Amino acid sequence: MTAPERYRVGVDVGGTNTDAVLLSLTPIKVVASHKTPTTVDVTNGITTAILAVVSSSKIALRHIECVIIGTTHFVNAVVQRSRQLRKVAVVRLSGAYGLRVPPFVDFPVDLKNLLSTEVHFCQGGFQIDGSEISPIDPVEIEDVGTKLAASGITDVVVAGIYSPINSAQEEQVASLLHKSMSSWFTKQSSGQRDGRRIRITQSHAISSLGFVARENAAILNASLRPIAERTIQGFKQAVDTIFEKSPCALYLTQNDGSVLSAEEAIRLPIRTFNSGPTNSIRGGAYLWRAAAANAAKTNSDSKDAEATRESLIVLDIGGTTSDAGLLLANGLPRMSSISSNVGGVLTNFGMPAVESVGLGGGSLVRQKEDGTVTVGPDSVGFEIQKKARLFGGSTLTATDISISSGISSGSQDFLESHIGDPSLVEDLPSDIVNGAKERIKDIVESLIDGAKIQKDNIDVLIVGGGALVVDPDQQLKGVRLCRTVKGGEVANAVGAAISKVEGTADMVMDLSNMSSREAQEVVKKTAKESALKNGAERLSIEIADVTILPVQYMQGKARIIARAMGELDAVQMKSNLQIDFGEFEHESYQEDPDSDMSARIVEHSIPSEKPLSLEMYKPLVQGREWIISITDLNFITIGCKILGCGGGGDPFVEFLQTRTRLQRSPGSVKVIDPITLKDSDVVGWTGNMGSPEVSAERMEANESYIAQIELMKFMGIEKVDAMIALEIGGANGLVNLSVAADLGVPVVDGDYMGRAYPTYWQTTANVDDTTGSGSNLVPACIASGNGSIIIMSRTQSDKLIDRALRAACVEMGSRAGKAVRPQSGAAVRAQAVTNTISLAWRIGRAVSMEKSIAELADRIIDQAGGPRSAKKVFEGKIIGVDRTLMKGHTYGICEIDGTSCDGVPGICKIPFKNENAYVEAEARAGGREILVSVPDLIAVLDAETGRGLGVQEYRYGLRVNVICIAASPRWTHTARGLELGGPESMGFDDVRYTPVGTYTQPLSVIAEFSADQ
Repeated sequence: MTAPERYRVGVDVGGTNTDAVLLSLTPIKVVASHKTPTTVDVTNGITTAILAVVSSSKIALRHIECVIIGTTHFVNAVVQRSRQLRKVAVVRLSGAYGLRVPPFVDFPVDLKNLLSTEVHFCQGGFQIDGSEISPIDPVEIEDVGTKLAASGITDVVVAGIYSPINSAQEEQVASLLHKSMSSWFTKQSSGQRDGRRIRITQSHAISSLGFVARENAAILNASLRPIAERTIQGFKQAVDTIFEKSPCALYLTQNDGSVLSAEEAIRLPIRTFNSGPTNSIRGGAYLWRAAAANAAKTNSDSKDAEATRESLIVLDIGGTTSDAGLLLANGLPRMSSISSNVGGVLTNFGMPAVESVGLGGGSLVRQKEDGTVTVGPDSVGFEIQKKARLFGGSTLTATDISISSGISSGSQDFLESHIGDPSLVEDLPSDIVNGAKERIKDIVESLIDGAKIQKDNIDVLIVGGGALVVDPDQQLKGVRLCRTVKGGEVANAVGAAISKVEGTADMVMDLSNMSSREAQEVVKKTAKESALKNGAERLSIEIADVTILPVQYMQGKARIIARAMGELDAVQMKSNLQIDFGEFEHESYQEDPDSDMSARIVEHSIPSEKPLSLEMYKPLVQGREWIISITDLNFITIGCKILGCGGGGDPFVEFLQTRTRLQRSPGSVKVIDPITLKDSDVVGWTGNMGSPEVSAERMEANESYIAQIELMKFMGIEKVDAMIALEIGGANGLVNLSVAADLGVPVVDGDYMGRAYPTYWQTTANVDDTTGSGSNLVPACIASGNGSIIIMSRTQSDKLIDRALRAACVEMGSRAGKAVRPQSGAAVRAQAVTNTISLAWRIGRAVSMEKSIAELADRIIDQAGGPRSAKKVFEGKIIGVDRTLMKGHTYGICEIDGTSCDGVPGICKIPFKNENAYVEAEARAGGREILVSVPDLIAVLDAETGRGLGVQEYRYGLRVNVICIAASPRWTHTARGLELGGPESMGFDDVRYTPVGTYTQPLSVIAEFSADQ
C-alpha cells in the first residue's frame, strides 16, 4: 500500500530575506523553496513566499498538513522599543520578600518608561521545600483587580516565588484577577460587554527558576501579547487565504526547536525570540542526514551515513555574520546555560548556544600596508548585488574572493542566480586572494572550536546564503568531515518545517523515600505527559535530556529537570484552525517604518551606568570617607564575583538592591579606612547564610539587617559605629553596604575572609581564637525575613555553631540573614583582611576598562599585586563537570583541556566544595602537579568577558582562564590559619599547601583618592 502524501511548509523570516520551503515527509525531501525580501509588514513577505513554493510544486493543497513559521518579529519590537508595546502591571506573590528589588528594577530607563505601570506586592509564594511563604488572600487580590481595572489596565503579570515548582497560587490569582477586573469593566459599561481583552501572563509558563529573570521575561511577554494577537491573526488570515478550501494548521517555532500552536504563540510570544539559529542548525542537519540516508541505499559504506548519527556543528553563514551551533546526537541543539539579555533586560528562557562572528558573504576584504589581509567584520550586507565586484561594484567582498578562487559550495541553481559575473573578479591579485582565504579559514576554525564541547574532531555542515565563502574540501583544524548540502541556503526554513513538540518538567524531588532513578522516572513521565498535551505523537515521544541539580543545605533534595520531544501530530492538533482572536481594540497596527529586522540576542552582563569616560573617573572621597556611587558599586560587584572563588552566590540581586538605594538616596552608602577606627568602636558584621539556588529565587527581606537589630537587642547594644563584611566574595561582599546604610553608619574597607569560604568558622576572627571554642562567633543571630529568629548564645566548639545554624537555616527555607557578635575597632584591625572592598573595586574597574580580551586576566593580576602575588595557571575549555551534594555543600570537579602557564598542554582539574579547593594539572606527556590550593584564591574566569564564574555556572564548552591570588597572612602565617583555611579544612587531606606567591596588601581607594592626600 502506498503511503499517503504528506507535506509541510516551513517559513523563516530573517533580517534580509524571508525563506519558505515545501517539505515532503514521505519521502523526506525539499520539493520547492523560495527566497523573497523581508517586508516591513512581515505578512506580505510570508504570503509571497508560501504562494511561490505552493504554486511551483503543483502539490494538491489538501496534502499540506501545516505551515510552521519562525520569526524575529516579536524580539524586534522589544529591541527597537516599538510604540505598539503595551503598559504592564505586575502582581508579585512574595510575602515580605523582594520589596527592595521591585519589578522593572533592572530595565533600561527608556523601556521602563514605556512599559511600567502599577506594581502590587501581595501575600503568597512558596519555599523551596514546597511549604507556603504565606497563603493567598482572596480579598486582597480582588481589591488589586478592581484597582487595575479602574486604572484602565488590561495587561498584567502574576509572578510568584517558586511558581515553576508549584503553579497553584499563580493560577488561583490569575483567576481571581480576571473575575474582579471583568466585573468592574462590566459595571462601568452598564452591564454590557466592555470589549476590552484582559490578558494575564503567569510567570511559571514563561521560564524556570531565577525570579528576577523570569519576572522580566513575563513582563516582556505581557507587553507583546497585543502585537502577537494582531501579527498571528495576519499570519492566520494569509494561510486561510492560500488554503481556502483545504484548512491548514499554523504553528510558530520556539527557541529550542519545538513548535507552538498559533493559539499558544499568542499567549507566549516571547518563546519565539531566538528560533532562527535553532532552525538553521536543525534544518541543515536534517538535509544532510536525509541526503546521507538516500546515499546509504546505494552505498552501504557511506562515511556520511555513519557521521550523521553523531553530534554535528552547523555553520550558518549569512551576508554579514556567521553562527555556529552544536546539534546533539538526539537531534536537538545544545542550549545555553547563560542568561540572555533582550533589549537590555535580563531573562532566563531557553536559548540555543550559538557562537557568532562577523563573517559573511558581504564581508569587506582589505589589504593593509604590511601586506596582511583582513576579512570583516563590516559588510555590505543586503547591498552586495550593488557594491560587490561580481556585480560591477567597487567593494571587494568575501564572495568575490570565493568565486575568484573557484569555490562553489552550495546549490548550483542558487549559485547561478546569486554570483553575478565571475569574469569581473578573474584578475584579483593572488596575494590578496590567498591571504583572504587563509584569514577566512582562521575565522571559521576559531568559530567551530568555540562551538565544540569536546576536544575530538567533529563533523561540520555549512549552510546559509553565504556558504560559498568557505571551501568545504579544505582541511579545517578540529574537523573530521566538512560538507555542504543541497538546499542549505534555506536551511532555516527547513528547520522550521521539521520542528518537534516539547514537554518539560522541573521538579524538586525528595530522595529520602525513593531512589534517584525512581525520582527521575517520575519527572520524565511528567515531561512526556506535557509533550503529549502539547500535540506530540504518543509513540514518538522520547526524553531528550535530564538535568539533576543537588539543592544545597537540603539533605535528600534534588532539583530534576526533564525535557521530552516528539513528532508533531499535525492531523490531530488542528484546534487552532478556529482561533477566537476576540474583539481587538480600535487602533490600527503597523510596525515601525524604520524597523530593523536584524535584532540579535546577546549575553547578560551586570548593567552599569558608566560615566562618559571610565579612564577619567575618580571615586568621591571626602576626608576619610569614600562615598559610593553607582559606578563604584558596579566595579565592586564585578570584583566580588571574582573574589568569591566560585562561591559566595551571585551578587547580581544584591547589586540591584543597593543600586536602587543609591538611585533614591545618593551618598547614603559610605566606606571608611580601618585605620580610622577607634579601639573602642563597636563594629558589627553580617552576611547571608544558605543556598545560592534559593537566593536566585527567593529574594531578600532585609534579613541581615533584622538579624543585626535582634542581636543588638539581645546583647544590650544601642548602636554600632560601623559594619564589616563576613566575606568579600560573592553576594556577601555587598550585603553590608545596605545594612550599614540602614543603620546610618559606614562600612569598613575589609572583611573576615579575604575571599569566600563554605563555612562560618572559616573566618579570620575565628583564626584569632586559638582555643577553638568559637568565642568570637557567639552570640549569633539568624533571621528568616518573615518572622522567624534564632539566637545561639553559647557553643562548645566553633564548628558546632555552623552545623546548628545551618540546620535552623534549612527550616527557614534554606536562606537566612546572619549577624555575629560585634568586635571592637582594635579587634577588627588585628583580625580582618583589610582593603578588600578596594581590591574588589580595582579588579572590577580593570575588567570594565580593558578592551582586549586576551589581556583581561593579566589586568586582574596587576590589581592583585602583579606576578609576585598572582598569576594565570591554566587556560582552556571546560570538558567535564561532576557535582554531588554532601552535608549541605556542593562538591565536584571541573575539568579543563588546555595549557598551563608554562605552555605545557594537558588537563587541569579543579575540585570544589562550594568554592574552588585546588588546581591539579595533568600533562599529556605524563605526570601530575598541584599548581595551587586554598587558602590562596582560585578564580575561574570567562575568557570572553573576564567575569568570574560560580561553580554552578561551570558548563561544557566554556572557555576559561584560571588565575590564583596569594592569600592574606591571616591564613598562611599560622598553623591555625592553615588548619581552618587550608586544603584539609575542605576535606582534601592529601593536598599539601604551597604558597603561590607573596601577599600584596591592596592599595586603599581612600588613601589614593582622598582630598587630604
